[in-house]
Amino acid sequence: MVVFRAGEPQWRRDIEVWRQLSNEIRNRIKSGVYKPGHMLTQNTIAQEFGVAPNTVRKAFADLREKGLIYTRIRLGSFVGPEPEGED
Repeated sequence: MVVFRAGEPQWRRDIEVWRQLSNEIRNRIKSGVYKPGHMLTQNTIAQEFGVAPNTVRKAFADLREKGLIYTRIRLGSFVGPEPEGED
């Protein structure tokens, strides 16, 4: 869980930031903060957590690999699972 102090995230130094971000998003999905179909944008996540877009891309790739989100070209990334019968 990412702890915020004075509005700023406090990242652990012993774990990569992208991995911590992935875990935080996963926790938000599991707890229902982000519900199925919720759109996740790289810019919004990057701003909220004060990280570079590349860090968000790595976290999103990890979440996609775990089946928690799916990405549609030119549409964005969404909380999964991916709907049946869509490409």
